[in-house]
Amino acid sequence: MNSKRETTGFFSQQIRRFAVKAQWMRFLYSFFAVLVAGSLAMGQSTTATILGTIRDQTGAVLPGVSVQVINQETGRIRNTVTDARGRYRVPALELGSYTVQSSISGFRTLSRSGIVLTVGSEAVVDLAMEVGQVAESVTVTGEAPLVETTNAQVSGLVGERQIRDLPLNGRSYDQLAFLQPGVVRYTSFSPATSTRVFNGAGTKMSVSGTPTDFNSFLLDGTDLHDTANFTPGSVGGNNLGVDSIQEFRVLTQNYSAEYGRSGGGIISAATRAGTNSLRGGVFEFLRNNAVDARQFFDQGDAPPFRRNQFGAFAGGPIIRDRTFFFANYEGLRERLALTRISTVPTPDARRGILPNQTVTVNPVVQPYLDLLQQPNGKNFGDGTAEFLWTYSQPTREDFGSLRIDHQFSDRFFLFGRLTVQDAEMIVPRSFPMFYEAGRSRNVFTTLEQKAIISAQTLNVARFAFNRTQGADDGGLTTISNYDALTFVPGHRWNIRFTQGTGAGGGALTEIGSQASQPTRFPQNIYQISDDVYLNRGLHAMKLGVNLERIQNNMYENTQDGSHSFSDLPRFLLGRPNQFTVNSLDSVNGFGYRQWLLGVYFQDDLRLRPSLTLNFGLRYEIITVPTEVHGWVSNIRNVRTDTAPTIGEAPYNNPSLGNWAPRVGFAWSPFADKRTAVRGGVGIYHNQWMGKLAVTAPESAFKKQVNLQNPLFPMPSLDNLPAGSISYLTVDPDVLTPTVYQFNLTVERQFLTDFVFTAGYVGHHGLHWLRAIEANPNVAQYLPNGTPFFPTPSVRVNRNFGGVEQIGTDAISNYHALQLRLAKNYAHRVQLAANYTFSKGINDGSMWRSAQTLSTATGTHIPDQRSSDRSLSPYHQSSVFTFNTNVRFPGDSLTGWTGALGKGWEANSILTATTGLPFSVAIPFNNSSNGDRQAPDRPNLVAGRSNNPIVGKVERWFDPTAFSLPTRGTYGNLGRDTVIAPGIIGLDFSLVKNFQFTERNTLAFRAEFFNILNHANFGLPNRFAFTSSGAIAGNAGSIQSLNTSARQIQFGLRYSF
Repeated sequence: MNSKRETTGFFSQQIRRFAVKAQWMRFLYSFFAVLVAGSLAMGQSTTATILGTIRDQTGAVLPGVSVQVINQETGRIRNTVTDARGRYRVPALELGSYTVQSSISGFRTLSRSGIVLTVGSEAVVDLAMEVGQVAESVTVTGEAPLVETTNAQVSGLVGERQIRDLPLNGRSYDQLAFLQPGVVRYTSFSPATSTRVFNGAGTKMSVSGTPTDFNSFLLDGTDLHDTANFTPGSVGGNNLGVDSIQEFRVLTQNYSAEYGRSGGGIISAATRAGTNSLRGGVFEFLRNNAVDARQFFDQGDAPPFRRNQFGAFAGGPIIRDRTFFFANYEGLRERLALTRISTVPTPDARRGILPNQTVTVNPVVQPYLDLLQQPNGKNFGDGTAEFLWTYSQPTREDFGSLRIDHQFSDRFFLFGRLTVQDAEMIVPRSFPMFYEAGRSRNVFTTLEQKAIISAQTLNVARFAFNRTQGADDGGLTTISNYDALTFVPGHRWNIRFTQGTGAGGGALTEIGSQASQPTRFPQNIYQISDDVYLNRGLHAMKLGVNLERIQNNMYENTQDGSHSFSDLPRFLLGRPNQFTVNSLDSVNGFGYRQWLLGVYFQDDLRLRPSLTLNFGLRYEIITVPTEVHGWVSNIRNVRTDTAPTIGEAPYNNPSLGNWAPRVGFAWSPFADKRTAVRGGVGIYHNQWMGKLAVTAPESAFKKQVNLQNPLFPMPSLDNLPAGSISYLTVDPDVLTPTVYQFNLTVERQFLTDFVFTAGYVGHHGLHWLRAIEANPNVAQYLPNGTPFFPTPSVRVNRNFGGVEQIGTDAISNYHALQLRLAKNYAHRVQLAANYTFSKGINDGSMWRSAQTLSTATGTHIPDQRSSDRSLSPYHQSSVFTFNTNVRFPGDSLTGWTGALGKGWEANSILTATTGLPFSVAIPFNNSSNGDRQAPDRPNLVAGRSNNPIVGKVERWFDPTAFSLPTRGTYGNLGRDTVIAPGIIGLDFSLVKNFQFTERNTLAFRAEFFNILNHANFGLPNRFAFTSSGAIAGNAGSIQSLNTSARQIQFGLRYSF
């Protein structure tokens, strides 16, 4: 983006090209040209609004009243005047505590203080003025009503007290998003750094039944997406900087038209700003294994563990009432030791002696067999057993943030923020001698200008540059003869014991390096945005435009060389099923570019003080990615093309029709304004961007070779047969994944501080992503119409190998009852309890939005979408959370009694959820359909449950409920029928505060994570059979945990 003129010219050319298709596009062109040329914008607010009506004691409205809104912490004043109906509205206010003061001739000046504004809130402050002299004043104290009476959105606030006080394992503030109804933690990710880098390192969350990459994460109104479009975070999985976050709001449903890009949830965080008081502190938290409980799979005592988390923060005035700063640093040093379980051959199996057969071990296999450690755990009885081992995982993270706020005049304000997070960690792979190193460095900058044009008009402009960079090297090893074992000279190597991208827990644990390493995923996003607030009578309007330049620079060595064996006998014989490697003429180092433009208009029509209607419309387009070298490709017709199409746009732009209307209402039926009925419907689009948009266009340049039944260990790559190169493609006529959201919510405030909320929340999803094998083997059909794939088979198009194609025909439905009881902090107690009862169903797994061990990324039967209609991978039928902060009495105690007895507080978080669904699968292509991605599924034995839970660690489900289909046919078992273990966890902290002076305190914290020491087990091995048809010995066994055992952390925090 060289200049505004160049930017405007680019979009003018694009829109002119589109305009010839329809007359209405002429209007769109004019509208864009005016907006883009005048001010480039994005509306994603982290501010708040005060509004209300001023009357006299008879109830008559008072026009022309002068209203001052005063920030009690910075002294900033905003002025406005009531309109003809006595109404006033002051938008875009910084967070904090406010006083509203009103004055007019013939009435006493009235002040109302103690009004606390939170992210995105609209505080209704109605005033009743008394007859008298202006010089006389009346002061009252009291917060605005706690129920939301001005908009239809479903959202929840995570406030400053919760962020500071609740126990946070790792001090990653995004964990608190799970305290909101409808937000589900997705816990099936591999600990390997390659998985973290490829899929984003932050905590994965599904909001209101949508995929984990459907969310937007905003910091001070600007996007923090990484290239995977997942939760931001360091390679260690943390979002540090708790002390730099003021608060954040989680918008889960029916938010206004100012929010775009995503079809799921919005997590909008606001950073802390300095005030007129100099405040700050230093802290350190310590943990080690001496006080931790032993993990369930540990042998003997808890393995060594050390963590130091430390930092400092300070904020205050540079120029009183005008310029302020806030700075924060946090560091983390950790050396974590964990127990891992791998599956290895038994001593007899290493000699070829198996339970049902004896084979001659191929000498060329012996060097690789020797790398599989001797078992020291359970014997599965099929030639395999467990190998338990402890590994060390060192992690370093550093976080820094600086924010400067300045007031140039009563009408012009500016703030700038710089945030940097740098981290690295080392994680062993499946065995101690192989490990990988991950690195991340994220830089987020924002500059925001606020201009008060008049009492009724305000403009907010924003510029941001955000850079995320993940890197991983999975080829590290301690083996001295590693290079001699390679399959392709100069390349890394890997051996897997299953087929399909959903692989995990095959006959044996994979061995070798991460074949698709090293990787680098730097992404730059330039954002320019502007919002205009207009108050016109009954209308509170907001309009804006957002422009982004997205630069994805990717270096990913997709495949260095990997042999796949379907079972242990084939490995011992040296007969791999498949060899995968990039061809020697593959290229790497891609630079993809996209533009995103969004415009919106929002009108909140306050028909009367008790009823507000919300109307919004958003239009957002994103360009099809281009590449700096021209390296874009696609196979436009898999059935008839003979080669990929190079250099043309890989797919038609699906965003050109992305109109997104949104309608809602908020009604307060009673005069006390303690009850609200709210509801709405809206359309939301999840844009084609980031890795989703660019992975397929690069496929033809990486040239992934897949050889069936190759020689071992070094197959020839010369004179490759036709159809040996596989591709990842995208349907040329893709559509934008769309979510139709709807909700109806009732809120009631009672007993001063309590709010009870009950709501129905749902969505209908269309055009969601679904991957299929678009070039399967040619099927024959039995008399009953059942497809059958003979062996050997040939592919439909012999010019290609397997072709994984991403389409947009998947459908999703979600329905939920959400209940919430919350008490704002008062009388020494704050609490919130949430319960969600829901069901989600879809017929596709959103391609690689999950990348988990639980669900295949492709469709089981490519041409039968209905065969995959089942529970959503993000389905958890019941989720309950409870959090509380209690400060004990004793403030009046003095002397030794006071030193010991006062200043105590307790905090807790309780979580209880049902488990996620997963699919029982076959670890080889039993159907012979040639699908490289989606593992086949077995048959369900007649009369048996498709969710045959046993509930034991060694056998979570009963594999005898399933049978191996006849070779060449599909199984009849549905997708995601078995439910994994749920989670129960209680985190607790006890705090003793020592008050030295009014402003100087020392807090000692003892924090207990999983204080009940409840073992929360991970996903079981879902592969049920060996290639001989026998039940796999480790089928259904659990070898991992979703959460840690009880951990205890001590901390000191000095604040001034």
